[in-house]
Amino acid sequence: MDKWITPVNSSLALFIIMALAMITADLFSSRLAKTFPVSSTARTSSAVATTNVEGLASFAPILELGLFGPATRGKLTPIVAAQQQGTTSTVNQGDLLLLGTAVGSFRETFALIQKTSTKEERVFRLGDTVFTGGRLVAVHKDFADIVVAGRPIRIFSPTAPMGAAGASPPSTIPPSQTGLATQVSSGSYIIDQRALNAALDNIGQAMTDARLLPSSKEGKVEGFKVSEVRPSGIFAMIGIKNGDVLLRLNDFAIDSPEKAIQSLASLKGQTRIKLDLIRDGQPATFSYDIR
Repeated sequence: MDKWITPVNSSLALFIIMALAMITADLFSSRLAKTFPVSSTARTSSAVATTNVEGLASFAPILELGLFGPATRGKLTPIVAAQQQGTTSTVNQGDLLLLGTAVGSFRETFALIQKTSTKEERVFRLGDTVFTGGRLVAVHKDFADIVVAGRPIRIFSPTAPMGAAGASPPSTIPPSQTGLATQVSSGSYIIDQRALNAALDNIGQAMTDARLLPSSKEGKVEGFKVSEVRPSGIFAMIGIKNGDVLLRLNDFAIDSPEKAIQSLASLKGQTRIKLDLIRDGQPATFSYDIR
């Protein structure tokens, strides 16, 4: 009998020691967690910051290769803290410096802008929001126009001619004057032929600049209703707004996806375009002169 008591006591003692060790480890971990809490918000912010940095890094080759000239060649250094701030901040005209521009069609027009207070540099496409403060609406060789809270401001490059910095931007900038079309009167526009041809070279991309859904009347498709219009896309550039129903293009009915694509493809080489649509429940006609 005594032969069994010693092994049993030893096993029981070992079990008790292991249990006490596990309890002690749990208590120690619990205290550490209370002393140094790790919030899920911090982990989420870190993940968002990593995503933002990766997106910004895609523009690095533009600076490294000196796309806008040797004076702008350098390294693009993301400032994560600035990206994590609220999106309600505004920009000051004196805080922005135009470092370079690339002017082409509305999809190929860019501005390299520096926020001088933080030395942050970014490349913005026509129609983009500049440092969460305003929309880039016009880009030229030596200056660019930005609309901030409905007020136009103009920024200049260091190489702008003397006296240009004192020039004021127009008091109002027509919403359609952004590289493709210029509104000359109600429902009448002038379109840049080169920009239009560049847009029509990739009709698939142009069709993603807005969402088009069939609009039916008495069980029959009469046209396509436009929604989710991209500010820098071809539809916005020619004055199309969310809620418009496109009916006919040059008197050619747009009542199927195939006809919509065929209508766009037929615009190459045209000198005048007529677009019939319904806006706010009322019929309207837009005319475009292509020059």
